[in-house]
Amino acid sequence: MSKMPKKLAATLLLIAAVSAPICAEEFQADPHFASGDEAKELLAEGVNHYLSGDPAKAAVSFQNVLKLNPDNKLLYEFYLAVGDNRLIRMQETDQLSDVLKEILRKARIYQKDLRHSPEYIKLMIDKLEKSEEERVVATNELVAIGPLSVPHLVARMNDNRQDLIRVYCRIALTKMGYRAVVPLVESLNAKDERQVESVIMVLADIGDPRALPKLKQLEEQGSGDTVKRVLANALASIQKKNAMDKPRPVAAAPVAKDPKKKAPTKDDAAAAQATADSAPQPLPSAEKLYYLEAARYFRGDARVQDEVGENESLMWRWNEDAADAAAKLTFVKVPRYAWNELMAEELLFDAMDAYPQFGAFAPLLAADIAALDVETQRRARLAKERTSPTDAADEQSASIEERLIALSEISLRVRMFGPENLYRGIQQAIVSERYDVAAYCMRLLEDKYLADAERLLPSKAEGLTSDKAGTVLVAALDHADKMVRYQAATTLARLDPALRFFNAEKVVPILADAVGEWGMRVVVVLDQDYRQRNTAREHLQRQGYLVYTAVTGFDLMQRIAEAPVKDAIIIAGDLLPSIKDEFGASIDVPEQKAESLVEKLKADGRAEKTPVFISLPEDAAQAAKIQTAFEGKVTGFVRKPFAGADLEGQIEAALKDGQVSSVNHDAAEEISLRAAQALAAVDPARCQYDLSAAGESLLAALDKRADPIRIAALQALGICAQHPKGEALRGQVTKVTDVYGSQDATLTPEVRAAFLDAIGQLDPLNDAAVAILKQALAFTDGDAGKQLLVRTAAANAVGHATKTPNELLRDYQKQQRLDVRAPGNGQAKQ
Repeated sequence: MSKMPKKLAATLLLIAAVSAPICAEEFQADPHFASGDEAKELLAEGVNHYLSGDPAKAAVSFQNVLKLNPDNKLLYEFYLAVGDNRLIRMQETDQLSDVLKEILRKARIYQKDLRHSPEYIKLMIDKLEKSEEERVVATNELVAIGPLSVPHLVARMNDNRQDLIRVYCRIALTKMGYRAVVPLVESLNAKDERQVESVIMVLADIGDPRALPKLKQLEEQGSGDTVKRVLANALASIQKKNAMDKPRPVAAAPVAKDPKKKAPTKDDAAAAQATADSAPQPLPSAEKLYYLEAARYFRGDARVQDEVGENESLMWRWNEDAADAAAKLTFVKVPRYAWNELMAEELLFDAMDAYPQFGAFAPLLAADIAALDVETQRRARLAKERTSPTDAADEQSASIEERLIALSEISLRVRMFGPENLYRGIQQAIVSERYDVAAYCMRLLEDKYLADAERLLPSKAEGLTSDKAGTVLVAALDHADKMVRYQAATTLARLDPALRFFNAEKVVPILADAVGEWGMRVVVVLDQDYRQRNTAREHLQRQGYLVYTAVTGFDLMQRIAEAPVKDAIIIAGDLLPSIKDEFGASIDVPEQKAESLVEKLKADGRAEKTPVFISLPEDAAQAAKIQTAFEGKVTGFVRKPFAGADLEGQIEAALKDGQVSSVNHDAAEEISLRAAQALAAVDPARCQYDLSAAGESLLAALDKRADPIRIAALQALGICAQHPKGEALRGQVTKVTDVYGSQDATLTPEVRAAFLDAIGQLDPLNDAAVAILKQALAFTDGDAGKQLLVRTAAANAVGHATKTPNELLRDYQKQQRLDVRAPGNGQAKQ
């Protein structure tokens, strides 16, 4: 960007500092609006009309300005010259509201670009040494610029020749607050101890606990005496500001009875029950602080989502070798949806460098790297379903495709962690409610040599034991979330270990459910009471829903922004405002109250057709009042305490005429396919599973399902029929032949061949089966390869019969008899 004109910066400082309104004459005389330029004349004219009490003519003038399509810089100069207060008052006029909104939008585009200019940032820092008014305005502007100004402020804060500028830079960073913490923590990697001291003092002033891992590491690893003192003060200050130093009561040691002494009096008993002096809560070790902070980012809670925006999704690195002081602290803008995983990765790599022996880092890093791939894959699916273009550059299809290519080998990095770290990474993902990440890691463990199931799974005798890393996989068979259950069963079926492991009897019934999965409904529950959120999630998960929870309206809108595919939304009718201004008053925004949030959802294209339910409190009077207020405005009401059947009934009634979104439907189809393929991969002769339990689900999947699922289900049917308990399943061959007969005219060669293979495994001597096989043996197709595929399957099916009667065998052979008398005789054809 070109350098910021000094006169424009001066105008900024002057206008922001002057509290008195600008009169019409002063505005006309402003040098930025010389009479020669038509747009400037119209802007001046619009202000004059407003000041003379004619807003309608003012609106016409401003609309004419927009028709000229002036440069955004000119509109920004107009904004500076008129001033914020006057523009706000002008916007309150109905005639001017829309047109001024557009002018300000264009002005702020230029302002945003301006604030990204290093020259402009340096100019603002130079102003810190000027008059008090200029210093105040420059400080506020640097705070508004945010993290991008941190490298320049840190560089100037290390200028030993100018003590005053160092103080003012520190003030600006402190006022910037938590937005400055991430780059400031990165700058602690500097080798210059004076700079490290200055940064530590700023972090102490801010008091943000995110700095604790690095500060504690510096304390433990040893530093100079001055740095040690500054560190001690900073750690104590941050602890105190975050109430982390609250004393912890320590019970007094029990008094042993002495038979030679008299029984204790009441006073003696009271003294024995008294607690010892309260001990201050010590800070955890640096490695534990690193782990907890990385786990927080991996979990991606509401606070982390706020950080993404406030930090402008920037990742920071310190480069000691850079010649320019301001260039030592560098940044890269990353996709917003990947910022929290990348932050966790950065923390874990720093921690592993400093504390390589701490065993908990590797499992969390494995889960975090897997999450990078999972999140990008999910964004790619959502991008395919999106019907309207997105303004977010990182959500556009081209950007996501670029990231997919960059991450094409990332699963190899996850495999490298080995089985024990992967099992423990699954545990970390589950407790963090990153179920998609847990399923991803389980899929990698379908590799028998990677999973090492014989050694790491718990036996039936051992049960659920922490001594075996694979315990998490068998415990997942009981998990409330069906995505976790399905994938755990799929992985265990693929592994098919000889070890008689705990919970093995649940594998096939879960896979049978998975084969029949048609679509997953996604529900979001908004409630400020964590007990109600957890109860709703538990009940809905038991009914087969995929559930997300939110604490505030802001969390809900963030969930919808991340993944617009939601089938139902449940909002607590007694939602209370959670965000207040500096005076303690509630901020009036739609997300704060249930009524306005419902209206906001109706106006949002991503949620306008989504059924919204209001949950009513247990208090009958309050519930009646809330229901009256929302009657006719929402889809329905659900009462607390939540009941699974009631929730399911109301949601399904609202969705009975709706289709499962293609994203959710595709996810369900993938689950069904994986489950059927897993059943087909089991060795029926030696496995410990009762495969016959999956028969009904597999038979039901033969009709009206996608061809890949049907093929996998037919293959699995053949395997299950060979199980020692498969006789009853073999007796149901007519269900297979009936579907084949009804769809004979439309079957593709691949599906036809799969049907024939299954018939051969079940009962190829059944009358209907014989007729089908005779016809298939003579199957013709213009594609020779597909013709051979079907004929081969038919011939194999005939051969799979336990004992084919001689008459039937004669009929088959006569039908298929080849006249091979002449070929190869060396004679020319007549």
